[in-house]
Amino acid sequence: MAQGTGRTQVRCDGQLITEVVIRSQAPGFGGIFARSPLLGRMVTSLHVTTAPAVIRNFVLLHKGERCSPLLRSESERILRAMPFIADASVTAYQDGMDGVRLEVATVDEPSLIGSVGVEKDAPFLTGLTVGNQNLLGNAVYASASWRDGFYYRDRFAGRYTNYQLWGRPYQLQLAAARRELGGDWEAEVSYPFLTDVQQSAWRVSGGEIDEYARFLRPGGIPSSLQLKRRFADAGAMWRVGRAGLLGLVGAQLSYAADSPARAPVLVTDSGLAPDTTSALYGRFRTTRSARFNTLLGLRSVRFVQVDGFDALSGPQDLRVGTQLGLTVGHSLPASRGVARSEKYIGGHLFFAVGGRRSYAAIQGDVEGRRSRETKGWDDVLTNGRVAWYLKPHPRHLLSADVSWGGGWSARIPYQLDLGARRGGLRGYDDVELGGARRVIGRLEERWRVGSFRGSADAGVGIFTDVGQVWAGDVPLGLDSGLRQSVGVSLMAAVPPKSQRMWRLDLAFPLDRRDGSRWGLRLTNEDRTRTFHNIPGDVRRVRERIVPQSTFSWP
Repeated sequence: MAQGTGRTQVRCDGQLITEVVIRSQAPGFGGIFARSPLLGRMVTSLHVTTAPAVIRNFVLLHKGERCSPLLRSESERILRAMPFIADASVTAYQDGMDGVRLEVATVDEPSLIGSVGVEKDAPFLTGLTVGNQNLLGNAVYASASWRDGFYYRDRFAGRYTNYQLWGRPYQLQLAAARRELGGDWEAEVSYPFLTDVQQSAWRVSGGEIDEYARFLRPGGIPSSLQLKRRFADAGAMWRVGRAGLLGLVGAQLSYAADSPARAPVLVTDSGLAPDTTSALYGRFRTTRSARFNTLLGLRSVRFVQVDGFDALSGPQDLRVGTQLGLTVGHSLPASRGVARSEKYIGGHLFFAVGGRRSYAAIQGDVEGRRSRETKGWDDVLTNGRVAWYLKPHPRHLLSADVSWGGGWSARIPYQLDLGARRGGLRGYDDVELGGARRVIGRLEERWRVGSFRGSADAGVGIFTDVGQVWAGDVPLGLDSGLRQSVGVSLMAAVPPKSQRMWRLDLAFPLDRRDGSRWGLRLTNEDRTRTFHNIPGDVRRVRERIVPQSTFSWP
């Protein structure tokens, strides 16, 4: 409790707010950066602290209003949910009379983005990425990248995200890439559900993708099938009920056109070559789906603030409770192919229990279609995760989770890789096995061992992974059988308490069939903002417009 006139901390409980003060801070690297004027100036010059006006626009309490404990805690959580903010607090103090003075304090994440790709032989430089996730402190992400295409054309990509369009919590996202083969672009403007006290949310988006789906085969060059996709949607949802127990009702128009090539190719080091794999010839059909979707949701959740769960030491808001989503769609006359006269059903489930010491949760999605032509369900897809965390000591964490993904009778070409870098089995990166469905289990024990001269938190861990893929009905799919790996991890959070975590995983396969050998993976991710990050190869199987996930639940 801070004492002194205007500095006595009080509970937010209906008092009149006489002042709102914003205190935004740059990331505190400390340690060697604090002791070295040169390093300190370098870090300061590369970072612009988030503008107070940006912070103020996310705060739900304003001068002249009554102080609400719900709006105070929701303001903190919304700020912490922004990818450019590491931590936030909203505190009420006595103003010396009968009102309160609110102090909003935030700490930024490091904003600079960059990477360099090099190799030992000419041309030496093979890739470059530069960007900033909080450009000029204005809640804007901007990045550009280049990668050498070697025999193929070079890759160029750019991304722009504005998290506070026109000074409102609207979001604008633009992304485009010219890849070695194909390319893509996507645009979206939205007002996502950031808090239960919102009355409505909406989204408009569209884009195109020209890509090549890969089909692994042991000992051979993967087959590739070109796939062109166009998509667009527009929809809105409205809240029914009160914060803590509410329903959502909405509607959406969606459009998706998928055009797979009839014949596969081989993507070799010297160019494209014909492929005679008969299983891929004429396997997939062109479809065009125009649909009207009804969106329904039910939500009864609260949040628990913890430290050092998905982050090494940083804060995180864990959802506790139940969340359900249902989408029912029907095709419109503009649909073509198998999508004519079809019905679509998609469901979403989230359930979690726990607190600061132990936490368990499950999240799952399933979707499918039924048309007159197929006379049954097809394009049935599912993905999800179940996890348990136990924190017996502030520096010690045990975690176990199982993630899954896959489909039946999919309409677009795909194959899930056993050793995929995101979502696959560590230690099996070089194994050329793919199938229709994949399940991966992970068990990890982690210790935060201390701080590196006040500039970074450090940690170590041990883990074991178990998983497999099933052939299913995808071309060239194989059953892998159950595979396992063990390994060790080095972890770091820069600066201390950052929500982003650097990980270096060294994994050893226990089954050395199919050429599997030890592997290294270096990642830098923020896993605190969503319970389940859908792997890229699973995400691309789904419709680019997925109605039940149209509006991001906080």
